Amino acid sequence: MEALVPYASATVTGFTVLVLARAAWHKLAAYHETVGFAQGYGLVPAAWTYPLVRALTAAEILAIALMFLPQTRGFGGLMAAGLFGGYGLLMVLALRQGRSEIDCGCGGAPQIVSGLTLGRNALLAVLALGIALIPAGPVGVAGALASLAAGLTLFAVFGVAEKLASHLPNIRRTA
Repeated sequence: MEALVPYASATVTGFTVLVLARAAWHKLAAYHETVGFAQGYGLVPAAWTYPLVRALTAAEILAIALMFLPQTRGFGGLMAAGLFGGYGLLMVLALRQGRSEIDCGCGGAPQIVSGLTLGRNALLAVLALGIALIPAGPVGVAGALASLAAGLTLFAVFGVAEKLASHLPNIRRTA
């Protein structure tokens, strides 16, 4: 069982990199839309959201880069966990202010901030912590390809789950 740890670690790292890459890409490709989502949280003055979104995009890209290097992989995992946890905290604060109809702005299927998005971010933070805490080991070319395929599969399942979750508010309204 211990022999599988490096493969699981590589799989989780690949999955986390893909989630962060999608989030960073969304912020870059739909910058003004993302700023609008951030302003919807109502947690900082509107003028601050422009540099804040840029800083968060840079932090996501840095976390990705750090996870690619064996020497900095753990720090990249910690940084990713901090980003996911921080986004979750922002969601909690917005919900406490009564902002229950805002899009999370995460870059996937549009999702209204809810307990489900909070749970998703908690799970992502735990997985990213795993990157920091679980030692990486050599997996070889075949193992790297298998881990990449597993990470891509997890990312696809994640995307489907997000798409299904994006329909929940509409399902609840009609039920």
